[in-house]
Amino acid sequence: MAGNGRGTSEETAALADKAGDIERQDDTVDDRDESTVTFLNGKSGGNEKDSKVLIGKEYHEKSCLTKDELAQFENDPFWKRLRLALFALFWVAWILMLLSAIIIILLAPRCPHRAKMSWWQQDVIYKVDVAAFLDSNEDGHGDLEGIFAKLDYFSQIGVKTLWLTPMFPTSHGFDRSDATDFMAIDERFGNVDQLRRLAKQMNKIGMHLIIDLVPNHSSKNHSWFQKSVKREGDFANYYVWQSGKENATGAPPNSWKNHKGESAWTYNEERKQFYLHQLDTDQPDLNYHDAKLKEEMAEIIRFWLAAGVDGIHISHPKYLVECPGFMEDHSTTFFNGTFRLLSEWRDIFDSVAEKTSRPRLLITDADGDLLKAVNYYGFDGKDGAHVVISQQLQQLNDKTTAMDISAWVTTWDRDVPHGRQKAWALGSGDTSRIATRMGSQRNTRVDLMNMMQMLLPGTPILYYGDEIGMEDITKSELDSAGKSSEWPFARSRSPMQWTGQSNAGFSKANTSMLYLPVHSNYPSINVETEFADGRGVSHLEFLAELTKLRNKESFLFGDIYTIATSDTVLAFVREAHGFEGFLVVINFGTGAETISFNRNNPNLVPAKATVQLTTPNLQASDLQKDHVVTTQIHLEAGRGVVLKWPGKEQKRLID
Repeated sequence: MAGNGRGTSEETAALADKAGDIERQDDTVDDRDESTVTFLNGKSGGNEKDSKVLIGKEYHEKSCLTKDELAQFENDPFWKRLRLALFALFWVAWILMLLSAIIIILLAPRCPHRAKMSWWQQDVIYKVDVAAFLDSNEDGHGDLEGIFAKLDYFSQIGVKTLWLTPMFPTSHGFDRSDATDFMAIDERFGNVDQLRRLAKQMNKIGMHLIIDLVPNHSSKNHSWFQKSVKREGDFANYYVWQSGKENATGAPPNSWKNHKGESAWTYNEERKQFYLHQLDTDQPDLNYHDAKLKEEMAEIIRFWLAAGVDGIHISHPKYLVECPGFMEDHSTTFFNGTFRLLSEWRDIFDSVAEKTSRPRLLITDADGDLLKAVNYYGFDGKDGAHVVISQQLQQLNDKTTAMDISAWVTTWDRDVPHGRQKAWALGSGDTSRIATRMGSQRNTRVDLMNMMQMLLPGTPILYYGDEIGMEDITKSELDSAGKSSEWPFARSRSPMQWTGQSNAGFSKANTSMLYLPVHSNYPSINVETEFADGRGVSHLEFLAELTKLRNKESFLFGDIYTIATSDTVLAFVREAHGFEGFLVVINFGTGAETISFNRNNPNLVPAKATVQLTTPNLQASDLQKDHVVTTQIHLEAGRGVVLKWPGKEQKRLID
């Protein structure tokens, strides 16, 4: 650095002061900084040309190990042994953890197998009479828009599938099973676009839609029949036509009878032949021996599946195909051709399901001979209907015993092929309502019947209004409304009772416009009142609890073991391997009963159980909820209880 001696001395002093400041700052910032300051000056006397400051350089260089020093540590015997010990310890620990995991997997209890189920095996199906449910346009008839408006109601009571009664244009005002057009909807109920909209919304919220198809016959006013009478082209053979015996106009082809016990043949003057009608005279049977007619009905099925419905219910299946020889000694029902026809339709459902990645349901009824009806499930090695509905429970009345019910359940459970889905229906539009059939005990027995139906194996079919205990309208009510001719057909098809207000909240139309009168008890028996109770004691609240309970694995896919007790007490066990087991006990009698289960069935019912659910009328003092000793269960008349116990790893041995 150039300059005179004075300047150099001053600069050197300044540098020294600056270095001191740096030391003091470093001490303040980090007491661990041990850097040093070294001055390198020229000759003594203050006349140096250059001055340098070295801060900590030598110190930091000396703090690092050299390669030679590192090599000494690496080869040191102590560090070698330590590294080997840590390496061995790591692998020993890893192997021990692996062995522990394997032992846990082998010894831990296995998760019970949960069966893979289709939606129709899990859902409660609610049968809706479209005309009776809710009138959205004030014309006195229920309609599709009314159903759309009530979708929230179904979620409240645990229903995920709706089955709509026939909606086709028809010649009848109430029956609606004789279609004049199989690919249209009666304008009183809406149109196909509204059905598509309903199906789309239901699919969006996880619900499913089933429609009703009556393919055995059409209306006499259907264009097909009019053309068949005239023998026009392919329509000539769309119906079952036969000449009379020896071509005599007065004698039918044979002695076949319809469902009323009358002749199943009616002569048509224009065609000069008899047509077959196994039901009513104005409902001529379709001829499924004709290939063109079969393809026509197949297209109708495809049409409705394409409209978005998830399933189709086939009504009156036993009448579908007749013996082609029209022989006297052959029955007109359950002919093998009927079973084969259902299998052909099943192929359509499966094909559509595969193309759309949406399972589709073919469902029908076991009407009549149960041993023959099981062939609806499949015939000649081919699948038929997915679900067949037992109608035996529709025979229940206040005289039916628990032993009768046990026999029906056992028989249907035994006869249905293994792995096939059963279904149970307490009510329909063709019988009196369950509340009416129970007579003076209706108030308590409605809950008992719903408990039984919901907890039996298979799919429960809930008829609209039965969840609130609706009753048949009386003949006098029909007479007053000018509907006398509809008795007894219309008795169980009265409007849904929503509220205690005018027309039970079914319609805002003038009462005289209603398609059927509302039952006179609607001010006290209605949805609004039963939901408003809030104490869990109404029919509707209890039904909602039952639908929740039915979601338990043992009720969805578990076995059933009926226990014979008496004419008044029905009991059955529902249990799926590895899941909670349940004992359902229902006292249909008029007096209290004391029943022993564990004593007579030690391998079936454990000695102790807890209460899962009771009917609303069962008092808390009757059974203790912490545990029930099953060797002695006391149950008052008209009460029901569901007991439960933990699932076991090994299935019980059943005597």
